[in-house]
Amino acid sequence: MYCCKTTAPDQKSCVLLLVEGCTLSETEQEPKMKYAGESVLLPCRETNSLHSDVQWWYSDALAYTPEYSVSPVDSIKGQRYKDRAHIHRNHSLSITHLTIDDMGLYWCKTTETDPKFYVYLLIEGCSVSENERSVEISRYSGESVFLPCFVTCTARHKPDSQFRWKLPNYREIKQTTELNRLYQGRFHMFHISSGNLSLLISDLNEEDEGLYSCWSNGIQHKNFSLTIKGCTLSETKQETKTKYAGDSVLLSCSCKDPKTKPKDFRWTHVESSGTEMSNKTSQYKDRVHMFNKTTPSNLSLLISNLTEEHQGTYRCTINNKASTYTRLIIKGCVLSEHQNTKISQAGESVILPCSCEDPQTKPERFEWKRAAKNETLVSDADKINSRFQIIRDPPHNLSLRISNLTETDGGLYVKQSKHVTLTVVTGFEDVSKPIYLIYLIYLMLLLVFTMTGFVYWIFTRARKERRGSRMIQSPDDEDDTYTSVVYSQSYTPKTSTDEL
Repeated sequence: MYCCKTTAPDQKSCVLLLVEGCTLSETEQEPKMKYAGESVLLPCRETNSLHSDVQWWYSDALAYTPEYSVSPVDSIKGQRYKDRAHIHRNHSLSITHLTIDDMGLYWCKTTETDPKFYVYLLIEGCSVSENERSVEISRYSGESVFLPCFVTCTARHKPDSQFRWKLPNYREIKQTTELNRLYQGRFHMFHISSGNLSLLISDLNEEDEGLYSCWSNGIQHKNFSLTIKGCTLSETKQETKTKYAGDSVLLSCSCKDPKTKPKDFRWTHVESSGTEMSNKTSQYKDRVHMFNKTTPSNLSLLISNLTEEHQGTYRCTINNKASTYTRLIIKGCVLSEHQNTKISQAGESVILPCSCEDPQTKPERFEWKRAAKNETLVSDADKINSRFQIIRDPPHNLSLRISNLTETDGGLYVKQSKHVTLTVVTGFEDVSKPIYLIYLIYLMLLLVFTMTGFVYWIFTRARKERRGSRMIQSPDDEDDTYTSVVYSQSYTPKTSTDEL
C-alpha cells in the first residue's frame, strides 16, 4: 500500500500495489474500495469458532493513528463509529455512512494468541467531518456564531462541486452570492477549495434561529440547531408618570437578560399617529437620549425639557412583537385669579399680573396681545417691543411689565389661550396718584350722606314741635278731673287739676 499526502489537512491518496506471482497470506484480505456515504461489510476469517467475543481494530499508519477498538467502541477514540459499526454472527463488521476518515487498516481477533486477519478499506469521494452529527448552539441577538463544517476529499474529487447549505425555512444555497442576498453582508465563508465550508454569521437576530445543515454529495451532512435568545421585556404593564412642563422624564424599557442585544426596536408616540421618537423629529429635536449604545439591554428613553405637547402614550416595541406602554401626563399652567383692572399715570410703568396656580409649573409657550389691534406684544418666540417685558422670576410668573406708558397703551390686554383679560387705563392729569382719586370719591360720597342725614334730622324735629303745641281740651259738663300734658322740648311741662 502506497499513499501520498498533501499539505492540506486530511488530504491523501492511496494505491495498493499487487505484484504478479504473489499470493496473499491467509491473514490478509483483498482491499475494499467504497465511496463516502456508502456502507461496507468487512469479513473476519476467524478459524476458532468457539470464541463468541470478537473485537475489530483500526489503525492508519500514514496518519500515525495508534490502533484502537472499533467494536466494541473505544470510549475515547472510537466514538466516531458509534451507531455506525456492528458485528454480525459470523464475526463480520459492517460500517454505515462511510467517511474519508474511515479509510485505513482493519482486523479482527478473538484472543491475544490468535492470528490477526487484516483488510484495508479504501474510500473515494468527499465526506463531511462528524457526519450526521447534530450540534445545539445558543447565542444572544447581536452576537456572532461559527458553524464549523469541514469536507475531506480524495485526490480525484473537489469539495466545491457537490456542496450546499440548507438554512431555516427550507431554504437552500449553493453559492456565496445567495448568502450575500439573504444575510446582507452579515456572513463570512472560508476557502471552499481547501475543504473548509464553515459559515460565520454576525449580528444575529431572532429571524436567524433554526436548523442549519452542511451537505456534501447529497448524503453527507452535519446539523446545527441554532437558538437565538431574544429580548423578554422586564415589564409589560402600562405605567403612568406625571411631570411638569420643563422637567425631564425617563420612560423605562429593558430586557430581563442583561446580555441581550436587541437591534430592532423603536419608541413611538401613539397619539401622534405613531410618530417615532428621534432627535431628527422636530417635536423632539435635541430632547431625547437613548442608553442602548452603552448598555444594549437598556432600551429606556429620556425626554428633557418637556412641554404640554409631549403628553400622551408612548410605546416601546421589540422586533415588531413585544411592546410596553407608558402614559405621560404633563401638568400645565392653570392661571390664578388676579385683579383685571389697572389704573396708571402716563409716563409710568405698570405690571399686568398673570401667574400659574402651581408654583412648580414652568410654561414654555406664552403670548400677550392687545385685543383691539390683535397685536402681539411679547411671546416666548420673539420680543417685539423693549417696553414690554415678561417677568419670569419665579418661572411660573407670566406677568407683563409695560414701561413709559402713553395714552395709546390704554385698552384691553389678553394672554393667548389662557382667558386672562386685563385693562390698562392711562391719562389722569388732575391727581398725582390714582389712589387719591378713589379717596376723593369716597369723601364726596361720605359728605353727601352726612348732609342728607342732617337735613332729615332738622325736618323731623320741626314736625314734632308743631304736634306738641296742640292742647287737649276737657268737656264742660263733666265733673271728672282731667290732666293735660303738653310735650315740648322748649317748655317745661305743666299739670292742671280741678278741685272737687
